[in-house]
Amino acid sequence: MGHRDGTVGRLAHGVRASLRNNGQAYGYSVSITVAGALLNTEAKVPGSVHLIYFALGAVAAFSLLQALASAGFRKPLEPEPSTVTALGVSLSVVSVGSSVLTAWGCARFIGGVVAWPVASFAVSVVYLTVAGLELALAERAQAASRHGGEVEERTAEEEAEHHDDPAQE
Repeated sequence: MGHRDGTVGRLAHGVRASLRNNGQAYGYSVSITVAGALLNTEAKVPGSVHLIYFALGAVAAFSLLQALASAGFRKPLEPEPSTVTALGVSLSVVSVGSSVLTAWGCARFIGGVVAWPVASFAVSVVYLTVAGLELALAERAQAASRHGGEVEERTAEEEAEHHDDPAQE
């Protein structure tokens, strides 16, 4: 393998790792940022205490969903194969769109200080739930494909190789 092939291969692996590790967080970041901007435009509130309420609403949603998903923090949250994550994240227009629409509705129809924690809570719940559905659809699509098991097995082997050999990172 020449220098160019090695560099390009490492770059491709790095991009894949970045996409795998950041895809869901990226969609959530876009959603919660747009939610704050929509609230700032629609539910104008002087001062800054509403920003603290906004943060607390989002944290409360994550904590609640984490507790539910882990059966009261007793079960681990298992990772998805990267091929499932890639397909699920490619569907994120639905999770981002629905959570942004939720934020707009809270800003437009609730308004005031109350809209801030309600919107961040609702956006977090909607995004995480719809993103979970996207991953479930991706997993189902991979399992239904002719070569789904083969792709999952090959992906697991490649991930194990890269995990075992830090030089390939």
